[in-house]
Amino acid sequence: MAADEPVGSALPPERGGLPLVVAVYGTLRTGERNHYLLGGAEPLGTAWIRGDLFTVPTAPYRPYAYPALVIGGAGRVAVELYRLTDQATLDALDLLEMYLPGSDADSQYLRRTVPVFDHEPIPGGSPISTAATYLYNGPAADLGEWIESGNWMSKR
Repeated sequence: MAADEPVGSALPPERGGLPLVVAVYGTLRTGERNHYLLGGAEPLGTAWIRGDLFTVPTAPYRPYAYPALVIGGAGRVAVELYRLTDQATLDALDLLEMYLPGSDADSQYLRRTVPVFDHEPIPGGSPISTAATYLYNGPAADLGEWIESGNWMSKR
């Protein structure tokens, strides 16, 4: 991948409104520092998506390490699924991920719809086959260590 090539840009932009199912793989997961942003979002269980997960150890955007999902690899990434029903929650996630709808070039992450595999719904839940997630769109030079397990929670 070229340093100036946006990762995941081949996928179409996320369309549609709320409710929206999102797949979170890093600091938005249960027990992580940004999970509170999901507020009243409905948990839908766990699954995995295709891609590779990398640590972004230092970048000017956050004072802590965070993960980056890169599409195109043969890896699997562990995710938690949530249903968002209010615009304020979606806006908070977009802000955290530095996603600017309508301006991919200025976004650190892109919100895109991806296939979801092996969804384990919460009791009484229905299977999910696609979800929106945030794909890394920043400089390749900012990517750190590849997380071979595909699970941010096992990183530490």
